[in-house]
Amino acid sequence: MGRAKPHQQYSRRFFCTVLPLFGILLLYAYLFDPWQLFHQPWFRKPVFISNARFQNAGLINSYEFDSVILGNSMAENFSAKEASAILSGKFVNLSMAGSLFSERQIVLQHLFRKKKVRQVIISLDHLPYVHAGQYSKDMPPEKFVFLYNRNPLDDFRLYFDVQLLRCWNFMQNNSCWDEIPGSARVKSLEELYKWFPYYTKAFGGTKAWCAWTKQSPPFKIFLEEIIRVAASVQKGKKDIWSDALIAECHGNSSSSFDQHLLPFLQEHPDTQFLLFFPPYSRLWYAMQAQYYSGYYQTYQMFVQHVVKTAGKYPNAQIFGFDSQDFTADLANYKDQSHYHKDINAKILHLMAEKSSLLTEANLATYLRETEELAKRYDLQGVAEIFQKCLKP
Repeated sequence: MGRAKPHQQYSRRFFCTVLPLFGILLLYAYLFDPWQLFHQPWFRKPVFISNARFQNAGLINSYEFDSVILGNSMAENFSAKEASAILSGKFVNLSMAGSLFSERQIVLQHLFRKKKVRQVIISLDHLPYVHAGQYSKDMPPEKFVFLYNRNPLDDFRLYFDVQLLRCWNFMQNNSCWDEIPGSARVKSLEELYKWFPYYTKAFGGTKAWCAWTKQSPPFKIFLEEIIRVAASVQKGKKDIWSDALIAECHGNSSSSFDQHLLPFLQEHPDTQFLLFFPPYSRLWYAMQAQYYSGYYQTYQMFVQHVVKTAGKYPNAQIFGFDSQDFTADLANYKDQSHYHKDINAKILHLMAEKSSLLTEANLATYLRETEELAKRYDLQGVAEIFQKCLKP
């Protein structure tokens, strides 16, 4: 048998060197597993990564629970412990900041493949400009969707990201996680995705909002919009939408719900779905009802659509809180929509009491009442306060 040619010898040496190194790298990824895709931590204390689109796959794969909370920033401050105590179950909060229905569908599909799920709390955000099948531009699905498919082997792709390689040791003095957008190390599942108490100083009403403009200059733009809208309303002006635009926006929001969330109610009759419309501040709805009337009309149409389609399933309960008194108190909000964590707790109690439950029988009354409250809201008075505080 003749000697191997030079190129054959080179190939053998290459593969004999690279393959063992690659195998060691795979073994290290599996053993250390920072995202806990394959198992809970070995040789170290549990530490989680706050980037929900990646971390949720590890939570579903490696932790035991039977109920979840899934939404965007409106649901991130729900306490899983409180939900477990109030609604009876073992909850984990899987909410993803800025998530669309399409992204939640990816997580839910993986969740139901892996676990028997008793309860799912889902926030229903009205996004009339987002059409079915659309994903976030900041986080396209190809960056994380492979973590939620049926093939566990391609999950290793996450560990061969160049930016993550030097983070594998996961030591306390390793600051590289802070350089990865949307990521931070968190020691407790209970605190994993919460944005409270970072914004504590923004709560407290108009005085706190005025003070917050000094800490967050972009917040000033929001207050200026309130002033502008109030001035337009005082002059009798409205942002009128054409019938075509209203139809298009209603089609977007309703089809997004029908395509990405409704099938789970149909396919999992033994799972209880608690769907809720996030209680934005009454100031927000006043701006819509009094000025952005087209937007407000499509919001009402979206509520009607969800109640009509999802309400016929016995495993679905739909909640609306816009008539609750707490929505009128700006002290409960850090901006026009994001509410204090105490409101998250209140929502859980209202769900347990079956209060604020929306049905086809009470829907017309609810929509009429909330619209009247929004139209009676003193938008001019609030605008005058902000005008004074924004003066040099």
